[in-house]
Parts: sequence; structure tokens; C-alpha cells
Amino acid sequence: MKKFLVFVLALMVLASAAILAEKPSTTIALINAPMKVDGSAAKWKKAGIAPIAIDRASQVAIGNIYWLKAEKESALIYVAFSPKGINLTAVVKSPKGLKNNNVDGNIYNGNGIELFIGFDNSDPSRQLYTETDYQIGFSTGDYSKANGKYETKPSIWCYNLQKPVEGAKIVTKAEKGGYILDAFVPAEFLPGYDVRDGAEIGFDVGVDEVGDKGMLRKIQMTWSGDKDGWKVPSGWGKATIKK
Repeated sequence: MKKFLVFVLALMVLASAAILAEKPSTTIALINAPMKVDGSAAKWKKAGIAPIAIDRASQVAIGNIYWLKAEKESALIYVAFSPKGINLTAVVKSPKGLKNNNVDGNIYNGNGIELFIGFDNSDPSRQLYTETDYQIGFSTGDYSKANGKYETKPSIWCYNLQKPVEGAKIVTKAEKGGYILDAFVPAEFLPGYDVRDGAEIGFDVGVDEVGDKGMLRKIQMTWSGDKDGWKVPSGWGKATIKK
């Protein structure tokens, strides 16, 4: 019986190790100063910073049966840190484009981006958010072609702090077959902000998508493929900050 229990425990350890080993990893650029928020991805190419691709079936965390494949629903997301804050630009393929009539903590229910960051990743298996973990949502806003204006403006919301991101900037633009979302989150809004060169952080990024019909979110794709990052940081991947 004892041998059996030891065997089971060994299997559990190996399984846990395998799960941790499967987490995706990437490098996030540390730049000297924030980039201009201008609704374009050209600045990233000029800086030589590559995007994070979210375009595989394994990355569809919610709504797999609704996903229209990468040609119609996918994203290239650029992220960089500077001493002043976080730049994020998403080039997204989306049938509905700038379609999010939600506000505040409900913006996940329309088109937009979610960013998950844990500046203290000493315990990557943590089950609860700590004071240095953040979930930040970016809404495309709801643009009316008929009226030529935003019926609901683009916005940025921090879910775990339960308030809008003060001092943030966001620009969204419709593109053929999708949209561009360009944003900046100031470091002073995030008490645990720590972007030292060489530091390893918990990291994930996702796309909320209403699909080709309806007004509410039907699909969520995440870089890690995990659907519970909004409540459990252990599902995030990791990133190394590098100049």
C-alpha cells in the first residue's frame, strides 16, 4: 500500500512538473521611453520588436465551436515596458471590428484585449492574485459607421483594482477585416510595477471576440490557451524583460 501511495505521489509530481514545463514563454522588450499612441503598428516594426501571435486552435480558450479560424479571428499583439509604463498594440482580425458597447468591468463582453501581468513571479503556481498581479482590459469601443462616431468610447479597465486606468491612452481604428487597438498604461497606476532588465514575470494576453453575430462575447483566445487567468494566475505563461 505504501509503495502504491509513493507511486501515486510521484506521478502527481511529474504531472505538475509537466504542466509547468508546458507554459509558454517569451521576451518583452524594455525600452527607454514610451511609444506614441497613434493607432499604428509601424513603430513596432521600426523598433524591431516582434509581436505575440494568437492564431491557433489550441489558443481558443472559450467558444471553440464559434471560432472562424485564424483567417478571420486572430491577433498579433505587441507589448513593451518602459520606466514610464506599458505600451500595447494589437492588430486583430475580427468580423465585427470596433464592436463593444460595454463599460467598466463589463468590457470583456465585447471586442477587445486583456493583459495579465504578475511582476512577482516567484510562485508561478499561485492560485490567487497578489498585490503585484494585474488583469487589464482594453475595449475597442462601439463605433457607428452610420453616425460616424463612437456610441461607446474605447476604454481601459483594471479588473482586480476595480477601476478605470487613470492617465491611460487608447486609440482604436477600423481596418479591413478587423481593427487596430493602440494603448498605453502608466506605471504610476500599478503599485507593483517592476520592469528590471532580466526579470521574469507572469504574463498572458488575450482577445475577446463577439464573433460574426450578436453583441456579446462568444470567443476568447489567449496566448497560453488558459481560460481562467482572470482568477487564477497559475495558468499564465511567463516572460523575461530584456533591453
